[in-house]
Amino acid sequence: MKSLVKFGRIALINVLLVVLLLALLEGGASLLFTAYQVVRTPGLAEQSYSRYDETLGWVSLPNANAPDLYGPGVYLRTNSQGFRNDRDFARAVPVGKIRIVCSGDSFTLGFGVSNAQAWCERLGALDPRLETVNMGQGGYGLDQAYLWYVRAGAAMDQQVHLFAFITDDFIRMESDRFLGYGKPVLGLRSDSIVVLNRPVPTTSWFTRWRAVKGHALGNLNMVRLVQKILRLDERTVPADTLAARMQRTQGLVTRIFENLARMNREKGSRLVLVYLPGPGDYRTNDLTSKWRRFVESEAQRQGIVYLDVVDALRKVPPTDVNELFSPNSHYSVAGNEFVANTVYKALGPLIGTRE
Repeated sequence: MKSLVKFGRIALINVLLVVLLLALLEGGASLLFTAYQVVRTPGLAEQSYSRYDETLGWVSLPNANAPDLYGPGVYLRTNSQGFRNDRDFARAVPVGKIRIVCSGDSFTLGFGVSNAQAWCERLGALDPRLETVNMGQGGYGLDQAYLWYVRAGAAMDQQVHLFAFITDDFIRMESDRFLGYGKPVLGLRSDSIVVLNRPVPTTSWFTRWRAVKGHALGNLNMVRLVQKILRLDERTVPADTLAARMQRTQGLVTRIFENLARMNREKGSRLVLVYLPGPGDYRTNDLTSKWRRFVESEAQRQGIVYLDVVDALRKVPPTDVNELFSPNSHYSVAGNEFVANTVYKALGPLIGTRE
């Protein structure tokens, strides 16, 4: 009997040791995999050519030059005005030219492609009469694109102002941060748009690191366990809160469109609202649908030209859609060409046909 008890104890100890060893191996593998994910997650490309700005949050440096920013030979260069162009622009439009200013976020900037391949630059290449100014900025919400134009774009003359945006640009307006970086929050005061948090708060390096690479920590089982215990993975924003946020943002967007339309009229330019598609917009997207209806309604009410590239994308055969987007979820070279051609065709009534 004693020998059986002794054998049972030894067996139990061995089982416990095996379980402990497996736990250590599992934990070690989880840590190694998480570390690998953290290391392989790239930092923000914008860090190499942007600086803090107390009103905009961040803005491109003037005369920046990143030869291999998105890969070998895939460069980004800005002019002395901070625009993604290889040349500067005088206030006056050159004789015989039609100047088009392109405002927007990274989809307008041309994330992932070289200067000459961004859709704004490709638009100019389609017609020798056109002079295009790329005022796109990586990570901007619609609020920041507006403030950037008010500061730098309004000082130039142009015949057409393309104010481009994706659905996420409206959502970004609801927060005072984007990927760990502080950004402006707009409000209305006596019917005027004001920045409520100027100067825009700076953030710590850890906050920025966590925003970009912290998601990899979710691979740790202990993190998943804590989230499950605290039910962090089950928390959702109430529908009435989301509706209130959207209503507030729509009020600001309405005023932004009104201001941009007025500024363009005063300089003899036409404002064109351009709804750009993201990679998830090929199929029906409820949030995108809501914002598209709102923008179309506002454009009609205010008499602003509206161009919906989402609709154009959905006419592309399913077999060809993937070629328009890169793995980074932005437009590929072909995607930028598609947007440029779509916009150019729609601009015919405003710029006339080539002789």
